[in-house]
Amino acid sequence: MQSTRLSHTSSLDSNNEVDISSAEIANIVSYPNFSAKDYSDRLNEISSFGITHFLLGGRTKIGKINIAGKGCVSIVLKVRAKSRIYALKIRRTDANRFSMERESYLHKIANSAQVGPQLFQSSKNVIIMEFIDGLSLIHWIRNEDISTNDASHLAASILEQCYRLDRSQIDHGQLSCLNHHILVSKSNNAAKVIDFETASTARKPSNVTAAVQSLFLSGIISSRMNQLLNVVKKESIIQLLKTYKQNTNKINFDNIMSIFS
Repeated sequence: MQSTRLSHTSSLDSNNEVDISSAEIANIVSYPNFSAKDYSDRLNEISSFGITHFLLGGRTKIGKINIAGKGCVSIVLKVRAKSRIYALKIRRTDANRFSMERESYLHKIANSAQVGPQLFQSSKNVIIMEFIDGLSLIHWIRNEDISTNDASHLAASILEQCYRLDRSQIDHGQLSCLNHHILVSKSNNAAKVIDFETASTARKPSNVTAAVQSLFLSGIISSRMNQLLNVVKKESIIQLLKTYKQNTNKINFDNIMSIFS
């Protein structure tokens, strides 16, 4: 991921609501390499969908401005259109793709499998979707108040979504690193798979196997999950995954789910 130094007025602190045409945030709309044309194109697309304000705030910081998120292809801002709140993805000016159209197409396939934030509108440079007020998986799982039941329910929800993606023949591509691709709602602890920018229908889907690896086999998340759920038979898990990869069906998926149920 790239970072940049931006110059902004000190009045733009976290959680401010600003007009989308505010000159002080032009560099955010056309991030990271400002140009008048890129800015104008993106602003026209954003306003055409009825979005009027950016709601600044979030864990990601660009210069002095906090936003919801930043990746290699896009940045994410919380926005308002009339009385409704959305998440807005804006294609970075240095993105390695010409438009957001392919991601939008794949996101819609995921939505048809009841996976991912609901996508509402999209254009060349922007995607408008459901805003999830949530935590990354690593921040959620570090909470000392999480119960065994909470952890089991969350793991089941994540894997069920992954199974639906597998059955829909769409491979997310990045679920071996769940921390960056799962949001857990602050209101009800519901998990959502996010970010379909590297998804594909050309690859053989490996969503369940990738997620199980992150949840139970390696990394910080798996250490905490194993502590909460007492999942210790890694050899058995690996064998179940091999069987599932050979035959992606409900029986083999349910056998994986029995690991922690």
